[in-house]
Amino acid sequence: MTYKKKKNIGTIIRSAVAFGVSKILIVGQKKNLRTFGHQRTKDFMQFVYFEKFGEAVEYLKKNNFKIYGCEIAEGAKNVVSRPFTGNTAFIFGNEGSGMNEKAMKACDEFIYIPQYGHGTASLNVSVAASIILHHFAVWAGYGETGRDGFKYVVDESKKIAEPHMNFRPTEKDIRRQQRLKKRKLAELEKSSLSESGGTATVTATTEAATTSEVTTESA
Repeated sequence: MTYKKKKNIGTIIRSAVAFGVSKILIVGQKKNLRTFGHQRTKDFMQFVYFEKFGEAVEYLKKNNFKIYGCEIAEGAKNVVSRPFTGNTAFIFGNEGSGMNEKAMKACDEFIYIPQYGHGTASLNVSVAASIILHHFAVWAGYGETGRDGFKYVVDESKKIAEPHMNFRPTEKDIRRQQRLKKRKLAELEKSSLSESGGTATVTATTEAATTSEVTTESA
């Protein structure tokens, strides 16, 4: 789905980490997607990339995920009833137009969030995601994270070593990686000069990143 507000994806990542989500599937976007607002939580999430929406759906079906569309559709179940049954994937629609036809056809069932006020037709997508993911975490019986004073404990050992699966770099990504390597080499050379007080020569080869096929694993 397309989220026009730059904070939405970052906020969804933050809530997903807080409520024990194992993976976020990215369709059509690249690794440098905007994650403003994630508050340093993206290092604790696994991202799986797909070129096409159908590939993401196939991956979920293959790994026995039931797909819930978060939409006020006919037959949609109230999320408060927590109608979940096992491995679950959620699709959240665009704030303005909701889920498109292709996304709705991929869903096994639909859930919605009941409202009790009369001044808004819908919720912000990141708010809706937070509510639904919290309900799923409670249903799944996840153990509550330990607390330290007024905050929850951040366990640095839980960071994901390889956070990006199926990522295929574009030419733009490769050029960006080359620029970063050159910058690091320049910083290393500058550091060597300052430490030795003389001249230093650093020789290195910058290579374009290669694309490799990654076999997806069961969640």
